[in-house]
Amino acid sequence: MKRIKFLALALGMVIASGSMVSAQKIGTADLDALIANLPEFQGKQQQLQQFYQDSIGGEYEQLYKEFVDKDSAMKKATSPSVKATLEKEVGTLQRTLQGWQDYATQRNQAKQAELFGPLVKKAQDALNAVAKEKGYTYVLQPGAFLVMPPADDLTMAIAEKLGIKPAGAPGAAPAGGAPKPAAKPAAKK
Repeated sequence: MKRIKFLALALGMVIASGSMVSAQKIGTADLDALIANLPEFQGKQQQLQQFYQDSIGGEYEQLYKEFVDKDSAMKKATSPSVKATLEKEVGTLQRTLQGWQDYATQRNQAKQAELFGPLVKKAQDALNAVAKEKGYTYVLQPGAFLVMPPADDLTMAIAEKLGIKPAGAPGAAPAGGAPKPAAKPAAKK
């Protein structure tokens, strides 16, 4: 008898908890493709490359030249106090050059955040608006699912909200630029 009451109570709790759960809509969106198709993206890419060449690359060359100059001067120095000072400076420059990759990566990531942050925010705001309009609770990258109904892909709706046509959309230019003309069939002999 106790067992029947326990099973009835457990069944009632399962039924009650099931009615409390609301349906969750899950969709996908390829924000990376959307951001890459924003008109201002190419300009930001060029600015980032220019920053690397002008700032980070130039700084490295300057530090390396300073290291070589001070190393040469240290080897030629005759005064013990000058030699000790140069040894200390050369050691500092050597550690700086060894840690350069980490430093350059951090500077590059900071510049990326500065340049691309507004584009990411613009795409994210559009995604949030479309998800809310269509009643989606969760939106993930397309690669997160092995199978997903095409109707749950919000990429095109977000692109429309952003005023762009992502690659692969009807009427969109291919990623390589202008569409290529179709090849003519070979003449038969």
